[in-house]
Formats: sequence, structure tokens, C-alpha cells
Amino acid sequence: MIDFGVNGIILRVKSPTLGETWGLPVMGKTLEGWAAYALNAQYVTVDASPVIDLADKLKAAVDRTKPVTVVLYSDTPFITRKTVDASIKQLVEQKLDAIKLPRGFVYKTSYLLDKTEGIFVQDPVSSGEFAAVVDGESLSKATDAIRRRILRYHADNGVIISDFQNTYIDCDAVIAKGVTIEPYNFIKGKTIIKADAHVMPSNYVENCIIGRAARVDSSRLYDSLIGAETRVGPFAYIRPNTVIGCGCRIGDFVELKNCVIGDGCKVSHLTYIGDAELGKDCNVGCGVVFANYDGKNKYKTLVGSRVFIGSNSNIVAPVRIADRAFIAAGSTITKEVPTQALAIARARQTNIPDWQGNMYAPPNGEVKSREYSLVQFSDGIIDGAASDTQNADPPFSGFADGALGDDGVNGN
Repeated sequence: MIDFGVNGIILRVKSPTLGETWGLPVMGKTLEGWAAYALNAQYVTVDASPVIDLADKLKAAVDRTKPVTVVLYSDTPFITRKTVDASIKQLVEQKLDAIKLPRGFVYKTSYLLDKTEGIFVQDPVSSGEFAAVVDGESLSKATDAIRRRILRYHADNGVIISDFQNTYIDCDAVIAKGVTIEPYNFIKGKTIIKADAHVMPSNYVENCIIGRAARVDSSRLYDSLIGAETRVGPFAYIRPNTVIGCGCRIGDFVELKNCVIGDGCKVSHLTYIGDAELGKDCNVGCGVVFANYDGKNKYKTLVGSRVFIGSNSNIVAPVRIADRAFIAAGSTITKEVPTQALAIARARQTNIPDWQGNMYAPPNGEVKSREYSLVQFSDGIIDGAASDTQNADPPFSGFADGALGDDGVNGN
């Protein structure tokens, strides 16, 4: 709960290499956001300069009715709420006027307003809880440390994470006990993953709800809902405002956008569905396209329950397909299909014999099969006769002697 009895001030400092550090994102918050989380109080920001006295700026920013003022820096994401609370408690219980932190201050507000002067920016700290982010390397270290904090939190709460080194979970993600998260996953934003879900390798999930016992494999999901026991992927692309029901199958190279997919539907492969609503237990074949865009406007398609849409069909919006309709493969549907109807919308096949127009295989020309030799096309790699160009030294000729240690890593 936010402490309304504390004046919070965050000093915004710039880095020579990173510039305005306070807005840099780290695992779901900005650097300033992490400092604010530790502060746990309403706060104002003050632009800090390494050569200007900050006393007047700090005094102008505080409310005298709040007995304590805490000043933190925007580039110290490691500081914890526990440390800030302990410092405030020490100030109050020991009746101190001020506590100087390694990077920051805790003041009795009356003392700050009436007796302090000559407050200058403290030098960055290189290690510990008050370590500052000053360059790209320290930003990388901070990101990794906070990432591991988040992973330890989830692991301690029963989430199965097999590889801490290659798993990224933002701070606002909510993950239930019993969820399995395999390596190379990025779980971003305010994502919720419910019990017994299985997040297989190589997914990017942002602001989504993944239902109980669902399974997501090597896919991209944005601002969508995945129902219980639904399988997504591999290589599916779930775009914003999509709701997928329970027990569905969304397969490889399927793209969904701004649509509702009813319970039990199967959209197995190579299909695009945009701006549509499907009822329950529909089957959408391979290569189906919902043509929702005419170059200017986008239109919606409504599909009933237990509809079968055959492979390589085009559903041209706006159109309605009623319950239990069957769309024959290769059809282009532009008109409403009634309940229990079979819709066939394709031209009859016509074969023209002895056609002369195939320039790829002219009728009077003989097409000979080509023979390939592995040695011939290896540029001498196999028979040792490689050209001088192939044998030339590459631009990078290796490390200098002693640049690498015995284990192959930098010896410095």
C-alpha cells in the first residue's frame, strides 16, 4: 500500500552514454519505475545537475504535512522496498534528522526545509543494492539481475522454469503454480498464465491470458485470450483483440486478427482469419483466407457452429455462413450460405489439348535433364583445387597471442 505520509522525490540523472536514464525499460518497468516501486509513495521528479545545488529544488517539491522525505535516484533499479522501509523506520525510531544512503537520502521533512543547504548529486555507486546504471554494460547487468529476481519469485511459487539463463518474464506477469515454461520465452506486459499451462520453447507473449492447461509452441501472441486446453502453434501469429475458445487447435502458420474463435474449433495450418466470429466446433482447412479488406475499409465475417470450410477457400467479407454449412475446397464465397447448405463457388475445369502457350516447356523443344557433380559445384573443397579467392585470408585474422585464455574466453 502506498505510504501517504512520505514525500517521495526521484532525481532524474543523465548518463554521458545512455542519456536520459529514467525512461530506459528493464523487464517491464522503466529505471525510474523500479526506483518508484522501492519508494512505495507518491513522488515527484526533480531534474538533477552534477554542479547545481539541489536544496532549493528539493524544498520546493515537498509537502510539510508529511513528516518524512525520501530522495532516490532514477538510475538505481536494485534498491528494494525493504531497504527504504527500514531506513524510514530507523529515522523515526531513533529521532534522526537525516540518513545519508549510499545513493539517496531520508530526511525529516522539517529538517530538510529549515536547516539543509548545499545538496549535490552523489557520485554513482558501482556495486551493491545502490549500484547505478551509467552505461550499456551496467544496464545489461541490471537487466539480468532483475530478470533473475523475477524468475526466482515465480520458481519459489511453484512455476516450473527449466532454464533461468534463457527465460524472460516481465515484472507484471501473473503465473499460476504448476505452469511449465521452457527456454527462449519472452513473457511481456500484463500477461496471465493459468494453472497447468505449458509454454513450450521460443514464444513471444505480450498482454495475453493463457487458459488452464493450454499449450503454446513457438508462436507470437499479442493482446489476446487463449482458452483452456487450447493448443497454439508452432509458428502461429495471434494478433491483438483475438479470443480463442476452449479446446481449440490453432496450428502452424495460422494468423488470427481481431476475431472470436468458438470452443472446439480447428484452424490447423496456413490460414488467415481477420475480423470474424466463428461459432463452436468449426473446421477451417489449409490455405483459407478471410478477405476482410477492400483497400479502404475492413469488413466482418460471421460463421455459425459446426461449419466446415474446405482448403484453399476465400471468404470475402462482409458475409454470413450459417450453422452446419459446408464450403467446398477452392471456393470463393461472396454471398450468404444458409444452414446445412453445401456451397461450391469455383469454375468448372477445362482442359485445352496441345496448347502452345507454355513458354516454360515449349512443345517443340527438347528439355534435357541436368547432371550435377558434387565435386564440380564444391569449388574445389572436395578435390583440393579451390580457387585463390576462396583460399584468401578473411578480413579478421584472429586474436593476438594471449588475448584468449586457455578455456577460450577473454583472458583479461
